[in-house]
Parts: sequence; C-alpha cells; structure tokens
Amino acid sequence: MTSNNNDKERIYVLGATGNVGSAIVDELLKNNNIQVTAYTRSPNKLADKNKNNQQLTIVQGGYTDLRPFYESIAGHTRLFLLVPDMEEMGNIKIELGKKAIEVGVKQIVDLSVASTFWRQYQALLPHQEAEKAIFELPSRRNRNSYFVSLRPTNFMSNLLFSAETIKNQDMFINAAEPINEYQDYISPRDIGLVASRILMDPVEKHGDTAYELIGDVKTPQEQAEIFSHILGRPIRYTQVSAQTMYENYIKLGMGHALSFCASTYQPKNPMVTRGLPILLGRNPESIQEWLENNKSAFM
Repeated sequence: MTSNNNDKERIYVLGATGNVGSAIVDELLKNNNIQVTAYTRSPNKLADKNKNNQQLTIVQGGYTDLRPFYESIAGHTRLFLLVPDMEEMGNIKIELGKKAIEVGVKQIVDLSVASTFWRQYQALLPHQEAEKAIFELPSRRNRNSYFVSLRPTNFMSNLLFSAETIKNQDMFINAAEPINEYQDYISPRDIGLVASRILMDPVEKHGDTAYELIGDVKTPQEQAEIFSHILGRPIRYTQVSAQTMYENYIKLGMGHALSFCASTYQPKNPMVTRGLPILLGRNPESIQEWLENNKSAFM
C-alpha cells in the first residue's frame, strides 16, 4: 500500500479513523501529489475502505507504546497531531511533537481546544499545556518548523449524548437557559477539512497561527426546534441543573474532569468564526445540516 515516489509530500495523520482524522485522510487522498501515513488502532477500517491505494500507508499503533510512531515518522514533511488519550494527553502530545521536529517535520497541525481561561477546566488543561510547550520548543524554532493550532469549540457530534432522551422522551435537556444563552458548535467534518487544507497549503502561509473554530451558534430552544423539524415530531427543551447533567455524564462513563467541563461550560457571547469560510472554502456546516446527516441516531 506504499508508494516510493520521493517527490510527493508526505503527511502523517494521527487518529486516522476518528471523525476528524478520517475526514482529513479522505481529503488528502484526493490530491495525487500527497503520500499519507495513517496512524490508527484499527487499521482494518482504513484498509477495507482504501484497498490498493498506493498513496496510503497504514501504521497500527496506540498511545501507550509510541514505538510504531517513532519508527515511521522519519521522512514526513507534516504532521496532524491528535491524541485521544485523556489521562496522558499533554505529555504524549509533547513527546510526539518533539520527535516530529527532531526528524525534520516542517509543519505540525495540532487539534487543541477552544480558548478558555488558563486552568479553568481540568479536562482542557492538557491541551493548553501541550500547545504552549510545543510552541515554545527551542528545537522547533531552530529547525524552522511551523506549529498551527486548531481550537474547536463543542463538536456537533456531542449532541449524540442527548440521543436517549430525544428518542425515548422527545426531550432535549441541558443546563443552559432556553432562550438567553447561546451554545457554540463545530462540525467534526469541518475541523477535518480545515486541517487538510492547511496541510496542503504552503507551510509559510499559516505560520504559527492558532485558529478558533466555531461553525454555528444556537440557543437550546432553537436546537430543540431544529430537532423537531428534522425528526418530524415535537421535541421540547427542558432545562435541568448542572448537577443533573454532571450525573448523567458520570453514568455514561465519563470522569469527573470531563463531566464537570461538559455540564458547566458557558461560552461568553459566542459568535461564528468570521474567517471560517476562508479556511473551509465554503460556509461552515450548520447544526441543521449536521442533524440531517445524522438523524438516524435520534429516531
């Protein structure tokens, strides 16, 4: 599955079978001048989808043992940096970034997190620490390696946490005020498209930029109305306490830090990122469009 064409740009994608990573791989493979290395725990997902594709190399690996990455990163020009391991995310990201720079990677595109106050949320701190540490690495500046951070807000796929109450009770619940509190979202597909376009642009174009990514902003009541329209039945919004939301997330198996963040996060005056259409080459995906593509999960 590997091509030896040394004239092609070689781009390494971590988390290649997730919502964001798979979108990046799909976009990159449309460009015949790019060789893609996909790092994943589940290689069969990609192998079945991309049989006999000479542009794609698949590396099976996880994040407790980084040797598969260390043994395969040399010779690549760019890296998409995504680490799903919540426990050691910060340290792992820093180690991966250091190694990539050491072997000559000229651009790292990091999936970070929306800007919040420093240490405001324990769940977001590893992203913040890793972003700061990699940006400030002396070796990065010495080797003229660029570091682009993507700072997405809530993934639209997080709406899937509401699937059970919508399916069984026709009810959308949240701790936010129904009509006076806006919530911000971004489509995972849009994150992937932004990342892939940056990875295909000249490295100097984006330099060391950090991009905030907000694709749509709606109140809970507006979201309930969209659910009603898409599903063809009335879905009512019910405001519950942050404690109730926290307990629901805990029951789903999320730890304290992530449950606290998810149940109490309150963006201040969120607005759709004005520059997002420039990065995407089109308008961002709306909540309504995302729900139309994923309505079966709520039926």
